[in-house]
Amino acid sequence: YKGSPSLDAGLVGAAQAVEHYEIARYGTLIAWAKSLGKEDVVQLLNATLDEEKATDEALTTLGEGGVNDRAVAEAA
Repeated sequence: YKGSPSLDAGLVGAAQAVEHYEIARYGTLIAWAKSLGKEDVVQLLNATLDEEKATDEALTTLGEGGVNDRAVAEAA
């Protein structure tokens, strides 16, 4: 699969799975920090969460930009 669209699509999908996990964890950490009244921590975690969401959006764009379609075409 080296250099194939299927590998590329798989890597994008795996990276997105990691991002989704991180987004969920940051959401939990933000809720805990709010419960503890740690607004400074909430701000830092929100900034990191925004970065994770931006990365997820970039990966979505990459997949929708043709990587997934090329993988399907290769498999057909």
